[in-house]
Amino acid sequence: MKMDVYKVGLFEDLNFRFLIADCSNATNEAVLRHNLENSSAILVTKTMLASFFLACMVKEGVAVNLQLEGNGAMERVMAYSDRIGRMRGLAKFPNIQSDSNDVTDGIGKGFFRVTRWGGVHKIHQSITKLDLVPFEQNIINYINDSEQVVSFISMSVSNEAPFSAKGIILQTLPFTDQKLIDAFMDGMSKIDMDTRELFSNSLDHTISILEEALNTKATILEEGKPEFYCGCNIDKIKDVIVTLGRDEAYSIIEEQGKIEMVCEFCAEKYSLDAEEVRLLFL
Repeated sequence: MKMDVYKVGLFEDLNFRFLIADCSNATNEAVLRHNLENSSAILVTKTMLASFFLACMVKEGVAVNLQLEGNGAMERVMAYSDRIGRMRGLAKFPNIQSDSNDVTDGIGKGFFRVTRWGGVHKIHQSITKLDLVPFEQNIINYINDSEQVVSFISMSVSNEAPFSAKGIILQTLPFTDQKLIDAFMDGMSKIDMDTRELFSNSLDHTISILEEALNTKATILEEGKPEFYCGCNIDKIKDVIVTLGRDEAYSIIEEQGKIEMVCEFCAEKYSLDAEEVRLLFL
């Protein structure tokens, strides 16, 4: 199986940085675990990519939770990633097929919430309007409003075999001269932005397309391997059961003979029998 990969780099002559990623396996794991299909699979995949983009392009140690809520059939989508691409995602409804003219892939108009975490501590949260424009444009609008950084985002997602999820984000570095921004825009206008073509081959091939159009060379600063990652475990499940309290936990044991819990993000099932539950309250 082809491995997922991401590359962080610079177009130094233009003072732009970029993150390009192939997260096909990581996002497909979420699709499979939650039985996502059609537009639900597409939008969850894009949201996972976007959470990775937002996490990786800020300072180290920050993770991002991205939650979309709209008036479309999808209603709610959520994803999480840290800056090295450990990601997960889900949708309220796993099998929505949006209209072919629906540019938002079924989420509709509403808002999205971006929460930044430093470990278990919430660093910052912001809520931004979700407009009836393509998903990628909504993310660009958020970055423009919240960070005042010129950005470009492109994603190529297919839920048909072979499953594919690739994307790139480019951003200006601080104090980038307007002439360099104009030169970047001129170069990008020369590229066929059909995502199926732009990401039809390896990430290195996509970078070479950008190098030719921008008339400069990319410097790769970092490489890594994105992965599906939840972080749930039996100890955390035990902590949740303890918070239920002895009476509630024993009541469930009396009715069901055990306590079963399913992780919302990874769909992993945990089960504790009566004796295991009683030991928690000794």
